[in-house]
Amino acid sequence: MVFSPLLGFYLMLIIVLLMVISMSSPFTMWVCLELNMLMFLPIMSSEPGLALENTLKYFLIQSFASILFLIGFIMATVFSSVLFFTSFMGLMLKLGAAPFHGWFISILKSSSMWVLMLLSTLQKCAPLIMTLSFNASPQILGLFLVANLMVAYFSLSASVTVNKVLALSSMVNLGWFFVSVQCSLKAFFSYFSIYAFLLFGVVSLCSKYSPTTFSSLNNMGMGDGAVLIFTFMSLGGLPPLLGFLGKLLVLKTTLIHMSLSLTLLLVYTSLMVLNIYISRLFFMLANGPSMKTGLGSHKMSAEAGMFGVSLGGFTMLMMIAI
Repeated sequence: MVFSPLLGFYLMLIIVLLMVISMSSPFTMWVCLELNMLMFLPIMSSEPGLALENTLKYFLIQSFASILFLIGFIMATVFSSVLFFTSFMGLMLKLGAAPFHGWFISILKSSSMWVLMLLSTLQKCAPLIMTLSFNASPQILGLFLVANLMVAYFSLSASVTVNKVLALSSMVNLGWFFVSVQCSLKAFFSYFSIYAFLLFGVVSLCSKYSPTTFSSLNNMGMGDGAVLIFTFMSLGGLPPLLGFLGKLLVLKTTLIHMSLSLTLLLVYTSLMVLNIYISRLFFMLANGPSMKTGLGSHKMSAEAGMFGVSLGGFTMLMMIAI
């Protein structure tokens, strides 16, 4: 939940993000990244639960990643390859990408849904834009995709908690973010906006019922439950839902600017995640109590109605434009 004393910090997060987009110097981007971290710490610490522990963990990891990035930037005048390796590893650590994903999963498993959404969307935007300075090759992009996919897939297979599934799903989508930002900023922001919108739908509904596992989602109303299922399917990229539009834009851009093999790898990652979503949702329906079907349970909440409308007709209109 957003508290009024924190509105200034949210505003600063947006301003810092706009500053990163408009700058070209790696050093000034690093300064903005540090401001971004400082603005996010009060937001994390205001959440219930293990907020203090998660805040301290996030601060230490982000500070270490910033040191790596700065060391690479300073030594670039002597060894150009050091800038690529050290600074790039620092950004991967900030993003929580494999094999530096441990802190990311650990924080999201015990955080609130709102912090989960911010760490999966807004806090990834600035480091992703900074990766444009490295001009990553298709081989590096493919290696990055495979690493995130393998870690997420084998971890998702044994996960039933909602927070962990969303955190691992964010890792897979991070690969799509990384590829799209290297190809086209327009494709990146389109996919990023659609993903953030769909994730906000899941977070809104889950925050309302506070589920711990997928089976506990059966306690929600029929309307909210149906919209949640379709939103998860949309996040997985099932056509013709809204999430498929974002993936289609990235695939089209990747095919033009990169290679066919990288495009096929993106399709494979999407299919594997969609398979995990379907298995988790069938587990939810088969192993939990029936969804509430009493009088009034078929009425959708405001969030459910908004996302229900967006999942269908809007997608078809946008696909015509493509």
